[in-house]
Amino acid sequence: MASQILVSVIVTSTLAVSVPVTVRALFPRWANIPGNRARLRLITLAVVAVALATEVYGRTRAPFGGGPLRFAVGSVRALVFLLFGALLVAVAAEVVGRLLQLGWWSSRAIRREAPPPVEVVDSRREVLTHAATAGALAIAAPTFLRGGLWSRTDFAVHTLEIHVPGLPPSLEGLTLVQITDLHLGVFTGPREIGAVLDQVARLRGDLVVITGDILDHNPRHVSEAMRALARLQARGGVHAVLGNHDHYTGAGPVARGLRAVGIRTHVNASMTLGPDGARGRGLVLAGVDDIMAPRLGTGVGPDLAAALRGRDPDDPVVLLAHNPMVFDDVEHRVALQLSGHTHGGQINTPGVTDRMLPYVAGLYRHGGATLFVSRGIGTTGPPLRINAQPEVVRVALTGRPVRSG
Repeated sequence: MASQILVSVIVTSTLAVSVPVTVRALFPRWANIPGNRARLRLITLAVVAVALATEVYGRTRAPFGGGPLRFAVGSVRALVFLLFGALLVAVAAEVVGRLLQLGWWSSRAIRREAPPPVEVVDSRREVLTHAATAGALAIAAPTFLRGGLWSRTDFAVHTLEIHVPGLPPSLEGLTLVQITDLHLGVFTGPREIGAVLDQVARLRGDLVVITGDILDHNPRHVSEAMRALARLQARGGVHAVLGNHDHYTGAGPVARGLRAVGIRTHVNASMTLGPDGARGRGLVLAGVDDIMAPRLGTGVGPDLAAALRGRDPDDPVVLLAHNPMVFDDVEHRVALQLSGHTHGGQINTPGVTDRMLPYVAGLYRHGGATLFVSRGIGTTGPPLRINAQPEVVRVALTGRPVRSG
């Protein structure tokens, strides 16, 4: 309920501000006609009402895979994000126009005896704002279209070899296939998850690991999502941890659903892998709860000490943790942490996303510990990806030093 209210507030406030600002930027003369101001308010109210109704109904009533509501909900989310970007551009252009009007970047402005007529200045500012906003939309709209129609489902297979200090020789070359951030629901439905599971099967990993955000948000989708995941098989089993969206959905129903289809769920728990991939001494596979669980009141949060209780402290640890920020607290106790959560930025602006997120995607190392953050499969918010290709990951473990390349 809290997440539904939050989404409603975000959609309403974003559209209520961005629609009139964007229309004024694109059609300044029309918007300034007194009679059209009332029309603009009605247009804004209509857009907000339709978008809000579509989002709320889609989040609560859409079937697994979205059905006929998939396009409508996706369009609303993309529109909200697109108009918010247009709002930022329009405001920035207006600020620049006003600074130019004041002569901030012109030495000649200081020597002017009298400013030009207000209507001329306003006209120039309107042209700047109009050009910037229209240009931003012209670039962003096709980019968003591609990000939603192709980039979201065109997933890659990422293979890598990672050094695990102390890995027993008998486990040399052990392979884990990682999938994460499936967000099963409206936009990752039967067709998308079917393609992912086909690829996982072709990779033939010794273990399959799912690092959280298995469901998107709707508890009505749990049973169908689990029927799809029941196809997953591996010699060493299928293992999972919960992510923040699994807690939004309901940690209990998601965990029970996973166990019902034979997927071992590690909530601050672990097991030891022996030479044959079964229980024994050699390599500890641990999983921790999500960081958001205590804030939501649905879990205790990550507790590696509890997860490793009773395990041999000399055995190397591979940790499954949805949020890569866990690495800051546990890196000195694990050889390898596999995470997701970031979607590789999802809408990834080079040079910006890396500054906003300490861990975005790929490999990170600190001392003898390694963190790998997968870009995952699904999406949150607008159902599109830009510069953040979804991926299935195959990790081979080795006790030998790996040359960085």
